[in-house]
Amino acid sequence: MCKQASYTKYQKRIIKFLNDLLGSEIPFKYERTQSNHLKVLIDGVLKPIYTGSTPSDCKSLNNFMADVKRELKVSKVVLQSPLKSKDPVAIRQQKDSLSKLMQSCIKSCRTRIDVLKQREEEAVIANKSVDVIATLRDEVIKHSLSHALQGRKAIGYIKPREMRELEGSLSKHLAFMLPTLAFYSELISAKNKIKPVVMEEGKQERKLDLVAVSLQKKNDFARTSNSSASNDSKAIEPVALLNVQQSSAQELMSLSKANRVSLFRGVTKAQALELIEDIQQAMAMNREQDIDAVISMIQEKDLPLEMIISRMEAA
Repeated sequence: MCKQASYTKYQKRIIKFLNDLLGSEIPFKYERTQSNHLKVLIDGVLKPIYTGSTPSDCKSLNNFMADVKRELKVSKVVLQSPLKSKDPVAIRQQKDSLSKLMQSCIKSCRTRIDVLKQREEEAVIANKSVDVIATLRDEVIKHSLSHALQGRKAIGYIKPREMRELEGSLSKHLAFMLPTLAFYSELISAKNKIKPVVMEEGKQERKLDLVAVSLQKKNDFARTSNSSASNDSKAIEPVALLNVQQSSAQELMSLSKANRVSLFRGVTKAQALELIEDIQQAMAMNREQDIDAVISMIQEKDLPLEMIISRMEAA
């Protein structure tokens, strides 16, 4: 789920309408698709509801509101009925306060949904079990309620039954917004399947290291045995290391895309950024080398620059 700032003005109006219509009773979630459309999933509605990033006409919002209400009616999702006027004023105020408290907790969890999902994935992978999900979500529920209560001191005393209802409602919303236990089980199975591939890649890296060490030993032996050709051996050493580096890169590129991705998943963020910077530097050095080669060829053959420029513009 993207941050609220990444949505368009029209999409924010859609989200506000959903919050007002569904309230804290019916869980829903939304996300932005690759085509910048808004995808809405409502608990109890079998199919997702889509809308664009900008309104096509002045009635787009009304049409979307009608579509949502129609789908809710078809799916027999019952919206919360308005409070009866015969309820005492104190009871109505307490119910309104609890409803606003619940909406505040849901909004807080919805804005942190990506962080919560990443935290659950890390915990599941570390423990290799989905049993930690219940504990993590209970902690999120208690933290969200306690934080919301600190900001709403006018609510007063909340009965244990009301607190259990709030916890159950928030747990229902989290279960709809976050991945299911089946998703995490498949994630654990996928991690277990990737391990043999990573071990195989590690064996190949060790083989390349052994090749580099053997070449280094050969160069050292040649340098010590032939004192008269010491300068030549020094010139050969960087060439041998360069060949090892080139062979390592070729070995890496000869792997399949899936194996390379599996290999790079074990790299930390800092190492990945350093690797990207090294690749960019290597590309820049190759580009400078190509430019120098072209300039040398132009100077060697005495080619007129005006003619080259005119040919390039014509092409």
